Amino acid sequence: MILNRSQIAREKVEQLKLGVTAFTETEEIAEKIRKAVEELHLDVIEDHTERGIWFIPRDSEQSK
Repeated sequence: MILNRSQIAREKVEQLKLGVTAFTETEEIAEKIRKAVEELHLDVIEDHTERGIWFIPRDSEQSK
């Protein structure tokens, strides 16, 4: 099965827009997510672990 990394990143950004945490194991997909997050002005926390990177939407109440 061939995975389109751009499509995977777009799906993860859609998750973030819905307030759902997204995870990726690869830096390539993480960079695509970062770019989209910046363009869409999404407020997320990036958590780097040994297994990959979590993108966690920041709750609007937390950012106040």
